[in-house]
Amino acid sequence: MQRREFAAYADPLDILRRFAPAPLKAMYRIGSSRAVVQTNDFHLLPALPLDVNFRVPGEQSQEWKLIRDPDTPGPLEAARFLICGPLTVVEMGPACLLALDHERREVVGFIGADVDARTYQEFLVPLLCRLTQEPVPASPLPASANLRERSAHD
Repeated sequence: MQRREFAAYADPLDILRRFAPAPLKAMYRIGSSRAVVQTNDFHLLPALPLDVNFRVPGEQSQEWKLIRDPDTPGPLEAARFLICGPLTVVEMGPACLLALDHERREVVGFIGADVDARTYQEFLVPLLCRLTQEPVPASPLPASANLRERSAHD
């Protein structure tokens, strides 16, 4: 029997894994804000300073739900960004999909089985930190007209 290092989840009625349990939870300090990370894989807990202080009134906080997807193989590909109003979606091939709602201050991410801990810590964690610290993108046009795509180098 193969030993898994993350919580398995297989519900035939939830093929998008929207309700995948994330039993591991930790709080981190990112600059002047706090991030609460929930995941189903110990390796997806960031190597960041833990936040052990009680909540400060008026403090900004973010929520990250990061799900390891065992059915999605392959390495990360070049990042492609889609920005529409307060939503930012980052797609890195089948191995990674991140969605950030700037207004709700929430990130939902699906990370493939072949993305190793080093790649996650050295590339994805800094990207997540940068994305969650950016203000809501300006949206002078209606959402359908503001939809744009950019590469990771923009």
